[in-house]
Amino acid sequence: MKFLNHSFRVLVTLIGTCVFLYSCTETVELGTADGQLNKGESIIPGEYIVTLKEEGTTSASRTSEPNFGTDRNAKSRYSSQKRGILQRHVTSVARIAGVSEKNISQVYTSVIVGFAAKMSDKEVKALRANPSVLSIEPNTTLSISQLEVTKGTNVNAAQSSTCAISNAGGSVSGAGKSAWIWIADTGIDLDHPDLNVVTNTRYAKSFVGGSPDDCDGHGTHVAGIAAAINNSIGVVGVSAGAPVVPIRVLGCKGTGSTAGIIAGMDHIAANDLAGDVVNMSLGSRFRTGCPSNGAYRRALERLNDQSWVALAAGNSSDDTAFYDPGCQNLSRVFTVASMTCGKGFSSFSNFGSPVDYIATGSSVRSTYKNGGYATLSGTSMASPVIAGILHQRNAAPRACGTVTSRGRVYTVGCR
Repeated sequence: MKFLNHSFRVLVTLIGTCVFLYSCTETVELGTADGQLNKGESIIPGEYIVTLKEEGTTSASRTSEPNFGTDRNAKSRYSSQKRGILQRHVTSVARIAGVSEKNISQVYTSVIVGFAAKMSDKEVKALRANPSVLSIEPNTTLSISQLEVTKGTNVNAAQSSTCAISNAGGSVSGAGKSAWIWIADTGIDLDHPDLNVVTNTRYAKSFVGGSPDDCDGHGTHVAGIAAAINNSIGVVGVSAGAPVVPIRVLGCKGTGSTAGIIAGMDHIAANDLAGDVVNMSLGSRFRTGCPSNGAYRRALERLNDQSWVALAAGNSSDDTAFYDPGCQNLSRVFTVASMTCGKGFSSFSNFGSPVDYIATGSSVRSTYKNGGYATLSGTSMASPVIAGILHQRNAAPRACGTVTSRGRVYTVGCR
């Protein structure tokens, strides 16, 4: 534990340089980090996400963080201690601005350092005058694209595979790997017989209240495409039997908020190890363009440091360049469009230059809530195909053919 104690001495010293709020003089970025919001963007009135400057906080914790190898418990303990230190700093910033601790809904200490809270205009103004604050942006609602329609939920049917799996190069066992697949979604059916679910409450979490158990079905469906067990029932995933971790950031109706999703990402970053995979089959923000400096982008950058990330491109039949987070371009973050079983471009799928790979997302059968199975469609179904490939390869997918649409060529990802 000597390396942990040394790291924390460094961390505490560097954080101390900014704890007295007006001792850091970097210019604050005013306004929302995402710029002008379109009418279709659903802002939650009076709720904001506040990001603090990295000097003496985030950057210090990253550079001093030990290499934990495969010791996830040690990483988790370290992150918990770090969170305790940074949380005091965050709440101190909020308190000086008059923000009541009871109005703080989320505290972030891994992907960013900051918080989400209900705040008055006066409190927002006070924070904007604070040189420790990097940005303030409105919290917004997000939801699963409602394209995905259940076509059946038969339980314990004989095992079969789908073209989503065969088009990705087939299934192979992922059960023996130490790397996990984190599913940021509606949760996962915790006792589904066809999934290897990590149920340890240190890791499996809900950020929308209740347990990480799936009461919608979407997250369970996604998990099965990536990692359903190769057994005698149901379906089989790309990385069959891989450990899947439920990070519930959307509720029973498939809705959530940017603040809650970032909280889920923060939790993953506090517990991920090199080689882990994060799947985010989440709805896109409404045609906002592609912010380069918002909290969501910064959170993805932090996950990009350690994990592989698969993102759904979105189901608006539009250019992905206008939709966050699918528009984001990072070295270990892959945006996934959808194709049909016959490798035609899915009519609903977003398209364009931000798309890194295409995979089958039309009419995919997979695991579902209450131990069942269902057939759904969407880029939500294509993304976990790539997540399973990333888990298998611990590298970017191979190219297995192409799909041409609207004059652009898309690479079919496979293992």
